[in-house]
Amino acid sequence: MTARGAVWLLVVLSAVACGGPAAPAASAEAPPETGEAKPPAGDAAADAPAEADNAAASDKASSGAPASDDDVTKILQLVVDDPELDRYLHLGEPGRFPLQIAGEKLPSGVKLIKATEPVKVVDGPKSKKDAVLVVTEIDVQGDKATVRYRYDIEGIRGNVTLARAGHGWELKNSRLVEH
Repeated sequence: MTARGAVWLLVVLSAVACGGPAAPAASAEAPPETGEAKPPAGDAAADAPAEADNAAASDKASSGAPASDDDVTKILQLVVDDPELDRYLHLGEPGRFPLQIAGEKLPSGVKLIKATEPVKVVDGPKSKKDAVLVVTEIDVQGDKATVRYRYDIEGIRGNVTLARAGHGWELKNSRLVEH
């Protein structure tokens, strides 16, 4: 037998010994090729508690329960400290410092700091020339949050996504558009 024949024989014997070539993995999108496949007897019972726990956790995260004022304050502090927003605040210009903020969703008594000074909570801008950051939406769902705002004097709108990590809230994504 030649060396090439021996290698071929080893390949064939290995394939036969291992049950032939591996079947392709079923994709989640592919329909089953045969009739109904039944899971092994113990698997369904073992999976049920985990599924129930996941459903309970999901319900808790999306229950619509309002976020605490402390969470909202931490989230808003990250928003006003966002470097993307800083480019548009121009706090050195007259009438822009201290930063003014408004919005129906702001917790009462919210205390934020911007550039070492307390942020001033106001009723809202009287015109588009007023330097007031208007928070239009605060949506906290479990460990994720979204804040939307506008700053009319600069003609921008912002959308910020945040996530709660082990050490607290952190800004994940910030997107500003000029309009």
